[in-house]
Amino acid sequence: MPARFWTSSDPNAQVTVLEDTLLRVRCNEPMSSRQTRAGAKLSFTLSEDVVVDGVLIIPRGALLHGTVAGAKQAGALTGAAELVLKLTALDLGGRSYPLYTYQFKVEGTSKTTEVKVRNGALIGAVVGGIFSGSANGAPSAASKVIGMGTGAALGAGVGTAVSAAIPAPILSLPAESQIDFYLASPISVVPASEKEARRLSQGLHAGGPVLYVRGDNL
Repeated sequence: MPARFWTSSDPNAQVTVLEDTLLRVRCNEPMSSRQTRAGAKLSFTLSEDVVVDGVLIIPRGALLHGTVAGAKQAGALTGAAELVLKLTALDLGGRSYPLYTYQFKVEGTSKTTEVKVRNGALIGAVVGGIFSGSANGAPSAASKVIGMGTGAALGAGVGTAVSAAIPAPILSLPAESQIDFYLASPISVVPASEKEARRLSQGLHAGGPVLYVRGDNL
């Protein structure tokens, strides 16, 4: 059943949208762990209507503002890139409403250095075992063990160096990526009129990647 449009004799009458209400949005600009910094301002477009008791309150197409609450690049050896986002305001009907939402946190892939180091240690041990030997050219048991241990240590070092030389993974969110925010506090807004709702929804299209992590503990 389609939502009804708000009607009231008071043009300033407000309706409360409760905590935990879903705000499904699309980001209006791309983001990446390499270029996006904490504190950066963001803008989003609401992609699904917000309906309360069968009445359309915030139509899709409404503009929302946000910020980068945290940004981290992947480390040289360990760690994953990370972006933490939150909504801060809603523009509707010529008014701006402050928003408080649970943060959206997304993490990129981490460098698996442990496997690289172990592989490097194994290669070093094999090389050390092959080239260790006694004074007369014949390999001895003792020198072979010593050579394998030295080779393992060198191999581990090489594995670590190779891992450090590989560029850290970059976390990217393309423009129009879909993100689910949830209100952390109720808001009261003047519902959109039918005319405004139709204007805002023009040109919107379906689709886009879905990304969702609710960071209650941030």
